[in-house]
Amino acid sequence: MSYTVLARRYRSSTFENIVGQEPIAKTLRSAIESDRTAHAYLFSGTRGVGKTSMARIFARELNRDDALTEETAIGNAILRGDDLDVIEIDGASNRGVQEARDLIAAAGLAPTRCRYRIYIIDEVHMLTTPAFNALLKTMEEPPSHVKFILCTTEPHKVPATIQSRCQRFDFRAIPSTKIAEHLSFVLKEEGVKADPEVVASVARLGNGSMRDSLSILDRLLAGGSTTIEANEMEALLGLPSQTAVTSMCAAIASCDMGAAFTSADSLIGSGVALDRCLEVLSTALRNGLIARVCGSDSSLLELSDEGKQEASSLGQALDEASLTHMIALCDATAREVRRGGSGRALFDATIARLCLTGQLAEAGGVLASSCSASSTKKKRIVPATLTPAKAPVITQTSKNLKEEVPVVATPSSSRIDEKIVLDTITSTPGLKRISNYLRVNKIERGSIEITITDEGRESSNYILAQKTKIEEVLSKISKHKIAVSMTSPVLSPRTSAQSSASFEEVEGNELVQIARGLFDGTVVQVTNSTKGNT
Repeated sequence: MSYTVLARRYRSSTFENIVGQEPIAKTLRSAIESDRTAHAYLFSGTRGVGKTSMARIFARELNRDDALTEETAIGNAILRGDDLDVIEIDGASNRGVQEARDLIAAAGLAPTRCRYRIYIIDEVHMLTTPAFNALLKTMEEPPSHVKFILCTTEPHKVPATIQSRCQRFDFRAIPSTKIAEHLSFVLKEEGVKADPEVVASVARLGNGSMRDSLSILDRLLAGGSTTIEANEMEALLGLPSQTAVTSMCAAIASCDMGAAFTSADSLIGSGVALDRCLEVLSTALRNGLIARVCGSDSSLLELSDEGKQEASSLGQALDEASLTHMIALCDATAREVRRGGSGRALFDATIARLCLTGQLAEAGGVLASSCSASSTKKKRIVPATLTPAKAPVITQTSKNLKEEVPVVATPSSSRIDEKIVLDTITSTPGLKRISNYLRVNKIERGSIEITITDEGRESSNYILAQKTKIEEVLSKISKHKIAVSMTSPVLSPRTSAQSSASFEEVEGNELVQIARGLFDGTVVQVTNSTKGNT
């Protein structure tokens, strides 16, 4: 006797043992019990999720009749797909208008033994437009003894006129946990033992398709072994070594670039493609992220107990931001590798960047904090803090000052000096490059006088235009309003004010803004042109 594959031998035969589509099975069973069945149904969903099996079970239940002496034989024939009254049609090979006309003509004939003549049209989206049009009238008002069950993996290709005449049921992808449970049942029936990691991996490789998972399991059982281990599965299916993936993740987490390169090279040396290596790496990082955020016992982790422990260890070694960045980097590199180019060099550079993620994040944090306030410098200058008047706090200025004078900070005052002013300007984005051209002449309560040095003569107009921004940052650290007056060695105070106003007018000009956006430029100097000049 010829061998029958697992996908056929362990096909669901009743509504009760349907896997992953329980809501649809319950609805169809209730419709039969209440005698509210429609004349046409559309089952849509990806491959291997039970559309055809559900159609056969539904057809058998519709034609079940205790009065029939051959009820069991008829039911088995329907499940095999060779009953006279349940006609299965392949839409890919019977897609023309003539086949549709033959179907319409046969639909008028009464069933031979059963209550209904049922047409199951698989891959119905392959029918031509004339064939669909020919079926419209019959599907809308068929004879009372005729029912249609249409199955498709691409429902968007089925005309809306057909869909509107059917009750549509969308079959979802089967969760890996349910597939793993069914695979364990099949292995028990076959008398084969397998590691939990093997069952979980086969379930994941099925991508929500029970038929695909059973086909993969068939490949593992073909060797005749009564025990299947993880390393045997990896060798038979050509999968990346989980040990190498775990080692690479550990090396990345510890920033050991040499060990990461070694683990990556062992993966590539085993014949795994570069994009596949990045895919399994991003999956491992995703498991670590889920374990860190949701816990290792989360239902989102479809792993064995050992796999959950490894994911938890990785999640503890890296934070959420780093893991998210790494996953996005692996995905972007995988797309680049598939498009061609220097694949191995790009792959190795990605591994290096993954190992340097912690250092890059630390550098980014230092840069961000250095721009927030001068308190992040190595020689920290702490401005006076505001506290209630009942509990004044005495602080001191920097040790580099000539006199260390204690200052009492109150809600209405705070002391700043020349060094604090210049350090604040230096640490403010957009003002750092002009700080070397400024000199503080006088500091009084509520006002500061600043002079532009000779080195900043060429950029004096640009510097003068930053007066408002300088006032804002100085007012912020001093906790009260500061008025800044700026003078230039070239321009008189009056002319300086006029130039500043002219500069602000140019900054607001629409053409200037467009030019700045195109060339990523900055207005440095404004010159008033006379009539006749362009």
